[in-house]
Amino acid sequence: MASYVSWMFCAALIIVLLGSAHRAHGEAPAPLQTVELTCVDDEAHGYATFQSHNQKVVANPRGLFMTHIRTRNEAYTAQTWRLLRSTDRGVSFAVVHEATDPTNPAVLETDAAGNVYLIRPDFVDGNAYLFRFLAEKDFTDPLVSTIPGGSAGKFCMFLDEARGQLYYFAHNGTFHVIGLDGQVRRSVKLLQGGPNAVLQYPLLSMAAGGVLHAAWTTQKHGVYLYWDIHHMLSGDAGASWRNPDGPELALPVVADDAGPTTRITQDDEFEAHTWLSSFMAKDDKVHFLYQAQTEPKRQHYMRYDAATGQRDVHHAPALRGDALDIHTFDGFFAARPGGPLYCLGAGDGHVLCLVSLDNGATWHDHAKSEKTFNIYSLGGCRRVTDDGYIIGSFTDQAGSNLTVERKSSVYFFKIKALGGAH
Repeated sequence: MASYVSWMFCAALIIVLLGSAHRAHGEAPAPLQTVELTCVDDEAHGYATFQSHNQKVVANPRGLFMTHIRTRNEAYTAQTWRLLRSTDRGVSFAVVHEATDPTNPAVLETDAAGNVYLIRPDFVDGNAYLFRFLAEKDFTDPLVSTIPGGSAGKFCMFLDEARGQLYYFAHNGTFHVIGLDGQVRRSVKLLQGGPNAVLQYPLLSMAAGGVLHAAWTTQKHGVYLYWDIHHMLSGDAGASWRNPDGPELALPVVADDAGPTTRITQDDEFEAHTWLSSFMAKDDKVHFLYQAQTEPKRQHYMRYDAATGQRDVHHAPALRGDALDIHTFDGFFAARPGGPLYCLGAGDGHVLCLVSLDNGATWHDHAKSEKTFNIYSLGGCRRVTDDGYIIGSFTDQAGSNLTVERKSSVYFFKIKALGGAH
């Protein structure tokens, strides 16, 4: 009997070792998940889902919700935008709200009660507007409140349900705290331009325990060049800010490399575009995804320790799973607290998804779309849905962004996550 048990143990060990060897040689450890796709608009402008730095797809027990713009005029003063809803798990979508305003695609959040919060800027009057679509009203007749001075072309939002408030961070450098009743509780000038560059793309994330993280991309003065990427955090709901291991920073903080915040980009990347696709605070780590458009291009995944601010994992110049290779300017992270971390991006026209079971240390193949697209602005929901899906959207771009033509298509997608429903 003892010899039989010993033989079984050795056989099991051999199987494990062979599986590890297969992974090392690039073979996928399991069949890839399906990327389920729904075209929600086949007559959209090329900037329809602009961009992956904010969240335009969310899920709650009342359905799936997403935003995009359909049209724009030459002066960017009349964009038709939509809020869509699906009640059949993404098979089809209906228009909940449509309007024409001087705006970019709206950013979304949803709470435990199923209410949907939407913010869009207004490029003419200089404000931003919070729309509250209440579940008890079946998302009709939204309540609208003003965020004075909140208008900017790039912006993000984060729901802090424990504190009963929303955070809104705009690329004009302003940071706003808004109650779930729609009242602005606090507005501050958070960032200011530095000698080399100004804020362009802001992002927000929140760690367990309510620590709020902010990151951003800058643009060099006087030229089209995304200059560098930075990060800081707040332990008191945005009242004060600091580096992970440093003292409180004086506001407004200088946004570029001359300022005091942690720089994520490399020393030799200032003369190439570096743009932060996504970042996420998860399980005591902070995860960053960006591409440096050097020659050749570098795809970076970086993981930082949230307490010390020290980088402890760095995958570059590529982010690979077993066989899949993400190389993308757009993309996003999705996860559940304590669960696997997913990285969504593009590769050779396919929608790709990698999964990490060790919080970013190693990555494996998870999903690849069968079809190829001219993918632009691939973004999505930062949280895996309760029924166990990663959800997002992108524009299949056709024609030119520089015209008002509507030749592009907007897609919703979902991918089954590991572990099923939650």
